[in-house]
Amino acid sequence: MACNDVREWVDKLKKEGELATIKTEVDWDLELGGIARENMDRGGRALLFENIKDYKNTICKKLFTCSLSTQSRIAIMLGLPKTTSYKELIQHWRKQAQKRIKPVNVDYGPCKENILKGDDVDLFQLPAPHWQKLDGGRYIGTFHGVITKDPDTNWENVGMYRQVIHDKNTTSMSVAQGQHIWMHWRKYRRKGQNMPCAIVIGVDPTLTAVASSPVPNGVDEWDVMGALRGEPVKLVKCETVDLRVPATAEIVLEGELVTDLKTFKNDGPFGEFTGYYGLPSMRPIFKVNCVTFRNDPIFQGTMEGLPIVEDQLICGVNHSAEIWNLLEERMLGVTGVNCEPSASYGITIVQIDNSYYGQVHQVANNIWGSKFTLDSGKNIIVCDTDVDIWDLRRVFWALAFRVDPKTDIIQHPGMIHALDPIIHIRDKVGAGGNAGTRLLIDATKSILKPRAPEYGNERFPQVAYPDEETMKKVRENWYKYGIEA
Repeated sequence: MACNDVREWVDKLKKEGELATIKTEVDWDLELGGIARENMDRGGRALLFENIKDYKNTICKKLFTCSLSTQSRIAIMLGLPKTTSYKELIQHWRKQAQKRIKPVNVDYGPCKENILKGDDVDLFQLPAPHWQKLDGGRYIGTFHGVITKDPDTNWENVGMYRQVIHDKNTTSMSVAQGQHIWMHWRKYRRKGQNMPCAIVIGVDPTLTAVASSPVPNGVDEWDVMGALRGEPVKLVKCETVDLRVPATAEIVLEGELVTDLKTFKNDGPFGEFTGYYGLPSMRPIFKVNCVTFRNDPIFQGTMEGLPIVEDQLICGVNHSAEIWNLLEERMLGVTGVNCEPSASYGITIVQIDNSYYGQVHQVANNIWGSKFTLDSGKNIIVCDTDVDIWDLRRVFWALAFRVDPKTDIIQHPGMIHALDPIIHIRDKVGAGGNAGTRLLIDATKSILKPRAPEYGNERFPQVAYPDEETMKKVRENWYKYGIEA
């Protein structure tokens, strides 16, 4: 099931008819980003660019993108049939990610085939695109893995934090409040030390899928990757920092994340997951001291912005799975969670069995009282089990005819995401978060209403839909009717 590296992943997608190779020369400046955007809007194949302007005689000549921008490719990554539904992808992630497998250390890997240090480091040798016109620069880190380690516990984190190139050996790093990298960075800063850091670009797809997921504090992403792969990740030691990286990574950047506030550099503006441009902000710099790479390496990145793009789709799966697990651990009667990708983490739809008063509010309290409130669940919609929460048509039906605005729309003050554009620039309270309002919409049939004989002794009118026996018969005989599809 597992792909050992991005090359096996590319080959697998090619065999599945899920890869397009572009041999026409494409400009890294805007054109490549425009192609990626149009391709994702059309639900197109993964893209491998092999002819990039100005990158004919550089150490890296190829760029891979849109690898997980469809449900079918997420299913392939997880070893499931291409036709696996969104709901089934979430359920698979929930169960499989719990079967954690520790990584194994190896002495050598293909990522060491070439090694550059000191003055030989030149990040402009890598075809990092200028993705969109208003972007603040060329973002080298958009679909990659950033590896750090807690200096006290040795807990290793693999996250996805954007990086823009400033010069041949310097980027800035988006160290956001509450993120695992922020926790590690703060510890090093208190010690008066810079933080060792390694960046991996061009990797087994489970790394990017897990790096973008809300893995619990203290859990190594390597273990979750092993779970999804069904076998351990092979890791090799870095050349210049005390960190481990996948032995088959295409490109590894080794260096240190500087903790001196005076050295911060601007890392924006950048088209964000909200679908809007974030404001320029000052972030820690990453000094690259060593680059290791495979022969003829493949650079990997992705387009961010207006939903639905690559990271939003995979995060729809992994955020839904993790929040579902959290709610199931803390309360009764949760039967589904959907962090719908088109809502850019702003809406979490939860399905419950609606079996006791206060259950709806408990959903919101548990999400808002957890770490997930940093990224998800600003707006929560709770539905009954007869509403398919993975079908937005059914969710809107519930919103239309099960919500009483007087009682079922509840506002709650609290922190919302720092990038949320609903907060005007003049009203922001700080870089780490915004003072805002969260919303709970109770789209369930109220269990406080009395039963009525006119409703078949239920509390709500009966749903107008043919009986199950009739529908079962019709579905069994469907192809006999001569109706296509």
